[in-house]
Amino acid sequence: LQHSVAINSGFRNSGITVGRGGKVMKAVRSTHCLEVPLTHKGKLMVSEEYIEFLVHIANGKMEENT
Repeated sequence: LQHSVAINSGFRNSGITVGRGGKVMKAVRSTHCLEVPLTHKGKLMVSEEYIEFLVHIANGKMEENT
C-alpha cells in the first residue's frame, strides 16, 4: 500500500529493497534526497532534538514536491 501511494503521489523512483542481513526497507524517492543514519547496531546515535530537526527539513522537502 505505501509503495502504491508513493508512486501515485509522483515519487516514481520509490521502491522496496532488501539490505544486508535481510532487512527490508521502503524508500520513497524523488528529486530531493535526505538519507541520514540514525542508529548503528540498534543504538540511537543522535539526540531527539536532532531527529526533530531532520523531520523539519524532510517536511520542507516534501512541501517543495507538492
